[in-house]
Amino acid sequence: MEKTKKRINISPSLKILIGFLGIIIIGSLLLCLPFANRDGHWLSYSDAFFTSTSAVCVTGLIVVDTAVQFTLFGQIVVLLLIQVGGLGIVAITTLIALVMGKKINLSSRLTLQESLNKDSMEGVVKTLKKILVVTLIIELVGACLLSFSTISITDSVGYGIFAAIFMSVSAFCNAGFDVFGMFGGEFASLTPFANNVMLLLPIAMLIILGGLGFVVLFNFFKSFKGKQHAIVVVCATIILLLVGTISFMILEWNNPLTLGGMTTFQKIINSFFQSTTLRTAGFASIDQGGLTTACQIISMLLMFIGGSPNSTAGGLKTTTLIIIFMFLFKKPNEKGDITFGNRRISGKVVRKSIKLFLAQLFTLLVFAIVISFIDADLSISAIMFECVSAICTVGLTMGITTSLSVISQMLLCVLMFVGRVGLLTVGLAMSSAQSSADFEYQNTDIIVG
Repeated sequence: MEKTKKRINISPSLKILIGFLGIIIIGSLLLCLPFANRDGHWLSYSDAFFTSTSAVCVTGLIVVDTAVQFTLFGQIVVLLLIQVGGLGIVAITTLIALVMGKKINLSSRLTLQESLNKDSMEGVVKTLKKILVVTLIIELVGACLLSFSTISITDSVGYGIFAAIFMSVSAFCNAGFDVFGMFGGEFASLTPFANNVMLLLPIAMLIILGGLGFVVLFNFFKSFKGKQHAIVVVCATIILLLVGTISFMILEWNNPLTLGGMTTFQKIINSFFQSTTLRTAGFASIDQGGLTTACQIISMLLMFIGGSPNSTAGGLKTTTLIIIFMFLFKKPNEKGDITFGNRRISGKVVRKSIKLFLAQLFTLLVFAIVISFIDADLSISAIMFECVSAICTVGLTMGITTSLSVISQMLLCVLMFVGRVGLLTVGLAMSSAQSSADFEYQNTDIIVG
């Protein structure tokens, strides 16, 4: 008698969610282990889970200092979680399968297509191989450049080289984790090294490259001619970096809590670094709690925008913001399409951009309200800053992460998770309803505006 095998059809979106959650749980269990912690004791599961979530979601918010709390084993676990989170669990598992000589089936290709945000399955495996090569080259070059500073800071060649590799991966993946807590102070990030140009500039360059997206990086080796996406991303990135740098220089120039005590050159470098790290890396060379109110608002706006599609950065994404602005100021046709130069942006893309913006804004506000109710003793501006940082996978904080209740910290984990995998991916994974496009309904008149 033949046995029929029943297959459970899992959507690509749900596979991505399950994959990320699985890695987070595995990482949290490893970080709990006594030999992963310097004190030799078990780390509380809530702290381990928060750390693992932040690493896999390449955010950088921490409740325990990475270098102070974890042994070399624990730090290597965090490093691997960052790399897996930066490339994506689907990409990592596919690469492992390729190394083992296994064939990539149709289901895996569909999931990979969803993970890479491509319109078709054509060339997804080839694209993945390119991503791996580009990632390894950039991170290796970054580690070499950073090693001069890290060896000097740690006063150890062995650990200095490890720190350079860790920082390079963390920077390119826009994660914001550092291993300088034993040398610069617990939870200090890069603030003790604000005058170290040889440390800040390589990290800034790695952040920018990671935030541009792999599609744009591939064009660096070819030509930008006719590549509208790459041109838009590069132009938007340059504009946002300039706007952020100039804004911080003007507003923080004489602020004694941030740039006030620095030389002119240091003020320029740190303003540029602040503008860069907000997109969405999480390293801090100046105290975020010392920012003026105006700069806090600008910081939240830049964090909300984030990097670019198909990159290691989070946020709304530069191209999404541009499409929304074009929709507001350019009249769409009857199909909802808008023109850009001599090209057409389909109504489907426009609607997706608006949906992303509204979903991210609504989720952010709801979680901020709930956390402000739970931790009512903390300022709403600090909580809002923390929530924006979490959902946009930035990692910057005004110093309240460890002061939050465990419930609020778990809510931040949810924000980091949906920010990394994408709100639309979460929605598609959880939705089983039939598309309304299969039916035609009667029009109704609703007055707006």
